[in-house]
Amino acid sequence: MKTIQRKIPINDTYLAEFFCHPEDVKQTTSGHDAPSSSTLCVEDFLTTDLFPVSLDQVLFFDIETTGLSPRASSIYLIGTLYYDVSLQQFIMTQWFADNSKSEPLMLSHFLEQLESFAMLCHFNGRTFDIPYVLQKCEKHQIVPSAHCQAIFADQEQQLSYDMLIALRPLKKLLGLSRCNQTSLEAYAGIIRTDQYDGGRLIPIYSAYRQDLLLHPEQAAEKEHLLLLHNDEDLLGMLAVMALLSYRHLFTRKGEPLPALTGLQITCCDSAYLQKQCPDVTVCTASEYCAISFAPEIPVPLTGWFCCSYDDEELHDTCLLSLEQTSGTLWIPMIQTKLKYFMKDYKHYYYLPEEDTAVHESVASFVDKEHRKKATAATCYLKKEGSFLPSLCAITSSENTYVFRQDYKAKQCYLAVPEGDAELSFFLGNQLASFLQKGISLSE
Repeated sequence: MKTIQRKIPINDTYLAEFFCHPEDVKQTTSGHDAPSSSTLCVEDFLTTDLFPVSLDQVLFFDIETTGLSPRASSIYLIGTLYYDVSLQQFIMTQWFADNSKSEPLMLSHFLEQLESFAMLCHFNGRTFDIPYVLQKCEKHQIVPSAHCQAIFADQEQQLSYDMLIALRPLKKLLGLSRCNQTSLEAYAGIIRTDQYDGGRLIPIYSAYRQDLLLHPEQAAEKEHLLLLHNDEDLLGMLAVMALLSYRHLFTRKGEPLPALTGLQITCCDSAYLQKQCPDVTVCTASEYCAISFAPEIPVPLTGWFCCSYDDEELHDTCLLSLEQTSGTLWIPMIQTKLKYFMKDYKHYYYLPEEDTAVHESVASFVDKEHRKKATAATCYLKKEGSFLPSLCAITSSENTYVFRQDYKAKQCYLAVPEGDAELSFFLGNQLASFLQKGISLSE
């Protein structure tokens, strides 16, 4: 077994070159410009709250194998990366199999290092790396400590953090054809020197083993390629961390809505919005409501996103702009008359001539021939004015009144929110919809 360890200062030129800047990248392979997160210095990641623990308690790891099945292949490289606060450096360690007896030694050294960390971070490790490592431990009769076993067994992203699981929901939003690490790195503006994937490196490792005795110079060249791929996989995870900020902003059903501050609401015409985002077709007859906010996200983000409404009659698009630490949601404002349906219709009467419902306490003063028991479809109040269409279904609450065109209509609307609580609730729900329906416009 060969051990390669190096210290990478946070101001190292290697990191600076790896975390490229937009002027160095015309366009990523996904067809999108790199978001501004890729322009950040590495220092910007050191104090973020992307993980449940501080970054210095996170061990990044990645393995390279000669195949997918642990029974028919072996590990030839285990790489780890962590941040040392006292040294202000990243420490990368690679255990490389230069002979057939290296595997158990590599595993033992990795497990020993893991003892010092509270969290293990990986990309698709829950599906591949961890099960592979555990099967190899069993083969070599290596028993991981209780600490390591707890990390390996974690399914809640608290001790073992799989970046693929966290980032996979962003695939559609970011316009990615695949959600593998290379695609996410490309979206983040990362330029890799390594041009191989794991599968293409298998025959290179096989040739390396053959060249060790006969052609040592050629073996050294192949070793460099093998180490480089693992090296950039580890640094790539560090870079892709920035995209986790999207998951703090765009939540899934059942997850807490994002923390939003600095809420402000203004109105603008479509001509103004068209100037802000010229690449998007905006209905010229529309007036837009702009909700500005400051998202509490670990890493600043920049980009434009759009989201269409399910109602085919709504031809306008909801737009979202992110600029570092601020954001604006642009929502078409509809001037119309809508209905607010009350749930406890059994206590209401419908007045056909007035086309509205009144409570039974009021209906007692109305002649019987001018009233009738309300149904779920007729228990409503009408309101005329400005409304904001919602991208998702919202239920009326004490502080939120949801309007529809008729009882069975799926599209719901809200009057322009006034208080911060109502505004934050509405905005959080709209942002959540972007995860399912949104598309990145950062091209």
